[in-house]
Amino acid sequence: MSYPLIGALVGLVFAIAEYFMFGIIIRRSAERGETGSGANILDMIRKAQIVIFPAAGWIVGSLFG
Repeated sequence: MSYPLIGALVGLVFAIAEYFMFGIIIRRSAERGETGSGANILDMIRKAQIVIFPAAGWIVGSLFG
């Protein structure tokens, strides 16, 4: 397995973990009845991380290989 692929997989694992953690935060804020754009911004960030973290992992992994 190449270093860039390992980096991308590690990035994906971190992105998935943060996806669920941000989901918990968003759900708790909805249960408290908080209004505003904070929940929408967190939702956009957690979806963007699914792409950004593996890409960053690929780049960092290619530096080692």
